[in-house]
Amino acid sequence: MIRRALLFILAALAPLAAQKKPAGTGRLVGETAAGLVAMPIGFAVGYTIGSGFHPGRGQSNGGVALGLTSAVLAPAGAVNWVGNGGPSHGNFGATVGGVALGYGALYFALPAAFKVKPAPLKIAAIVAAFALPAVGGTVAYNATRK
Repeated sequence: MIRRALLFILAALAPLAAQKKPAGTGRLVGETAAGLVAMPIGFAVGYTIGSGFHPGRGQSNGGVALGLTSAVLAPAGAVNWVGNGGPSHGNFGATVGGVALGYGALYFALPAAFKVKPAPLKIAAIVAAFALPAVGGTVAYNATRK
């Protein structure tokens, strides 16, 4: 069912991608790298602010909520920031949606990545799984680029 939904989304976005000049490889790598770096930083900053700047003192529901929200918005903002450096601009809302979809894929991919053998491939699979939100944001951003 998930595979069918992803194929539907890709088929719907294909005409949009065919109408514009493709982004360069460096820009795509930069967008993805910025999104990947922004994920833990966004969570840490959001958690710290949401817990009233006292993250070490017990649990904080507000800190977790703001941390998770920031973990979605920060990679989308980073992808947008790198992507908007050129003449084209993408849709921020679509980028947020792509990051959220990437987190959904991460939920299913991470348990499978932990089962990979041998150890070097397991590490590569885990890193690839954690990159899914940044990749989702990059794909969504470039699909809406004008």
